[in-house]
Amino acid sequence: MRLLATVALAAAMLAGPALADPMATAYGNTVVITYGDGTAVSLYINEDGTYTGSSPAGESAGTWAISGSQTCFTQSSPEPTPASCSKTVSKNVGESWQSTGQGGAPVTVTIQAGR
Repeated sequence: MRLLATVALAAAMLAGPALADPMATAYGNTVVITYGDGTAVSLYINEDGTYTGSSPAGESAGTWAISGSQTCFTQSSPEPTPASCSKTVSKNVGESWQSTGQGGAPVTVTIQAGR
């Protein structure tokens, strides 16, 4: 479950309405979400509207879409879940920032070049 909640958080933080393709900074790169206990989740967001994720709990996959000012992620495996949406904002490769993860836990989100 931590992976699903993190997917929406991280990916929504990548996008920005001012860009022609607000998710462009994520393609071909790795979004890493690190919790205070050191648990790290890696997300790989694809241009075709799909994503995969990897965490100590296992692998996940699903689809993403932008609707208005929200970026929404819908996990399809390992088990389907309802869409999880967050406000769309803009970040770049190499940036790190603080945010709130699952259950209100503080997290650090980083966009790393490459996969």
